[in-house]
Amino acid sequence: MVESSEPPSKRRSPPAGDDRISQLPDVLLLQILSLLPTKQAVVTGILAKRWRPLWPAVSVLDLDDESSPESRHGPAGFAEFVYSVLLLHDAPAIQRFRLRCANPNSSARDIATWLCHVARRRVERVELSLSLSRYVALPRRLFNCDTVSAMKLNGVFLNALASFSVRLPLLRALHVGDRVLFGCHDYVVKLLAGCPALEDLVLESTYNDACGGVVCAEGNFELSLKHLTRAKIGFSWKERCLKSMLLIFQALSHVRCLSLSPCTVACLKHASGIDIPMFDKLTQLEISFGSYSWDLLANLLQRSHKLEVLVINKESQKYGKGQESRWSHPLLVPECLLHLKTFCLREYQGLETELDFVGYIMQNARVLETMTIYLSSSLSSEEKLQIRRHLSILQRNFETCQIVFH
Repeated sequence: MVESSEPPSKRRSPPAGDDRISQLPDVLLLQILSLLPTKQAVVTGILAKRWRPLWPAVSVLDLDDESSPESRHGPAGFAEFVYSVLLLHDAPAIQRFRLRCANPNSSARDIATWLCHVARRRVERVELSLSLSRYVALPRRLFNCDTVSAMKLNGVFLNALASFSVRLPLLRALHVGDRVLFGCHDYVVKLLAGCPALEDLVLESTYNDACGGVVCAEGNFELSLKHLTRAKIGFSWKERCLKSMLLIFQALSHVRCLSLSPCTVACLKHASGIDIPMFDKLTQLEISFGSYSWDLLANLLQRSHKLEVLVINKESQKYGKGQESRWSHPLLVPECLLHLKTFCLREYQGLETELDFVGYIMQNARVLETMTIYLSSSLSSEEKLQIRRHLSILQRNFETCQIVFH
């Protein structure tokens, strides 16, 4: 091998114009730009003439008032940037529009104008994360858009739904985050009623301030979500909202995967057995609560004939002697236990009622493959060892079930 005799400083380097990325076809460059925040996509136009006409054709707009090139000039500078982007953007449709406005001084009128604009541009996915410090009346056009298939809302007010109807015929995924304010559960029912194709639903917000409307008081409303397959319900409900909550809960009867938060479970505890619908397609149930709700759990098991996965998330509880609630074995073994393959219990404290329930599951879930027990961090090493011994004794009679401890 012959080495070059030229000093390093005189060796040839690749030509300055040898930009292999810029030589890629437009379709690949557009895919690259679609992965960047809009600010960075716009800045690429400074690199070379080749890039300048590309970013306006990107189908994804990702706008953040904390990362925009004009953020140092405050809300006015960010607004000017967004208006410029929307004016120059010429893609045939907007695949995804993400807007994050953390500054409480951002103009509510500007935000509403931008949302109307993207709705007219056949937007498919909308993700909003705004500041609850400023009321933004989400526009009617956004909730009457024939092209929206996914919507994620955070830091917004749903009170505007009181003044117009909702029509989102193609919406398949709806995520109402934990920072969404709604004056009444009526608005939530109204929103869901306008989404006939909904498949994936997440309701996490616990903000409500004036419940007690027509639906909450009388429940005289029809709600059908026959295409829904996944639901996570985490709303906080007041007693006077029980009818609207049950209306929504009963519309979940077609789901395959269901997750219930502690605040929802606390409200469902007041429901009678006939208020719980039949879950003919449910295969996975995750239920969380502060203290055991055995009656509700028994009702859910009796009405979920195809259940294969059961996950129980429990907060650690302190009980005096004889104060803990007890698991009462149903007269009829739930049919779902014939199909149950996976069982998980978090925050296991070794309470007598917990041991009874785990034993009941192992005795009747004859095809159970895995039982995962998360021991409470409040337990001592000796207590954890004792629990392992107790459950190991139960396992001897059920060789098909493996117990995993965490």
